[in-house]
Amino acid sequence: MEYTKIDGYDVSKYTLGTVQLGMEYGIANKAGKPDLTRSFDILKTAVNEGVNTFDTSLHYGESEKILGKFFFDKKNIASTVYKPVICTKFKVDVKERYLDAELEAGIEKIMRECVEASMQNLKIDKIPIYMLHDPKAIYKYGRIIASVMKKLKNENIIGTAGVSVYNCEEACEMLKYDVFEAIQLPMNIFDSRFIKSGLLKQLHQKEIAVFVRSIFLQGLFFLNPNELKGNLKDARKYLLMLNDLAEREGISVPALALSYIRDMDEVASIVIGAETPEQVKQNAALFNNTPKIKESIVNDISHMFDDIPEHILIPSMWNLQE
Repeated sequence: MEYTKIDGYDVSKYTLGTVQLGMEYGIANKAGKPDLTRSFDILKTAVNEGVNTFDTSLHYGESEKILGKFFFDKKNIASTVYKPVICTKFKVDVKERYLDAELEAGIEKIMRECVEASMQNLKIDKIPIYMLHDPKAIYKYGRIIASVMKKLKNENIIGTAGVSVYNCEEACEMLKYDVFEAIQLPMNIFDSRFIKSGLLKQLHQKEIAVFVRSIFLQGLFFLNPNELKGNLKDARKYLLMLNDLAEREGISVPALALSYIRDMDEVASIVIGAETPEQVKQNAALFNNTPKIKESIVNDISHMFDDIPEHILIPSMWNLQE
């Protein structure tokens, strides 16, 4: 397993996404939410495969608590020097709770309540990577959120501050505040918005650690193109093109999708979830054994999939009703 140095932490190239441990998630998820024993098996398999970085959120159901229970019991970890790098996230739910005069103190109260709840769930006294989970809040409250993040860093409550975003505009807003040194964003063979905008290079130049999620487009890449429903039927021709490209190059679709993102200089780590231990092993094998794809294939990808409609790229826009 390869590792990237982030703020003194060795972060594995493979970050295990744990939303599936806390709630049912993903269009290709047929196993459902695993029970505690299966969740522990998934985490133990990840540890054995060299994964030391785990993505979660206060808002992923029981995910944080499961991680806390697993890592608190040291018998689950063979190595005494193993230290997990946890990236968790929070939301700023202001609503009508505060008047303008109370807003700054109110947001700080919300953030401190969130970070304390996460530390309690995770059974840790410092969160290595702490991210804003609702990037829209940065438009309204960016200055206040950044200020509180600085306080939490100075108090050694969090390590690296970051934002989880959905689009380029949100990333640009994040860049207005120098406290943020990490970002999580969606990117895959179909979705090249951050590449073509130049933002990926800009983030790298500013030494912001880039975590990439949705490299399989939440499982869309694994579906049968002829069995798509609702507005995802529009993805059929692109999935057929993807399958043809992989077959032409003698590589599986998962290996092609992973290596395309893995080998970008700008990418620090890739977040991939799993519903079974077997999936963790398969993903780790992809990371460790898939050769770098040829530059000609990278160029083909950039031209073949540059006109994909937004309602395919953004899962929140999927409508599976016939």
